[in-house]
Amino acid sequence: MYNIKTKDTDYFIIVTTHECGRNCPFCTDKYRGRNEYISFENVEKGLDYAEKLKVKDIFLTGGEPTKHPNIVEIAKMVKKRNFNLVLTTNYENPEIMKQLDGIVDSFNISYYDQKELPDQKDFKSDITLSTIIWQERFPTRKDLDHFIDQFEKKYYLKFSTLNTANDWCLKRKKVDYLDSLPNTEFVRVFEFYPAMIYRGHVIMRADLPHIKNNVKPWKIFPNGEISNSWTRKE
Repeated sequence: MYNIKTKDTDYFIIVTTHECGRNCPFCTDKYRGRNEYISFENVEKGLDYAEKLKVKDIFLTGGEPTKHPNIVEIAKMVKKRNFNLVLTTNYENPEIMKQLDGIVDSFNISYYDQKELPDQKDFKSDITLSTIIWQERFPTRKDLDHFIDQFEKKYYLKFSTLNTANDWCLKRKKVDYLDSLPNTEFVRVFEFYPAMIYRGHVIMRADLPHIKNNVKPWKIFPNGEISNSWTRKE
């Protein structure tokens, strides 16, 4: 389950693949579509590094992690080392997600109007529904409230505004009504980023200035490169 107290130094990211079945204009993966899949050897390499860092959590990300043909075995490798395991997915492979149930501690589902979603009551693993707010998608506060009403009894919800990955995002990142939402509490997530709690749910405000952060989470890419940058050296 999403925890606002998590720090960037608390977790290590395993980028399992850059493959994904979606083509989201706000995607932050600079290598999207590369036909690469992390090997067991590089997973072990990443886990060894994570142990040296003494992190608590491992995040399996992509691309879309469930596209990796050995994702279940990779998840078991992580749990064998006694890490807390979070897997981010767009739920394009429901049958794989079901195989991961009970192995993964928490699923973070990136929600972009998928027609089908898993039901928490059918899963042992926690499920968080994560979605992005921009003006065209949630034009008014009423639209945001409707979404919360629809899903808050089924999942833990978290929101963010658009990142600044490209011009498409920059043109849409400002959502006017967010600054006037009632009964909000302002907090920081990952220590450096402004956020607000509205109706009990976190909205990360990527559209607002944040504290300069020189401490980035470490990660391993499919090619075995370990870095605290999202840009590979190659």
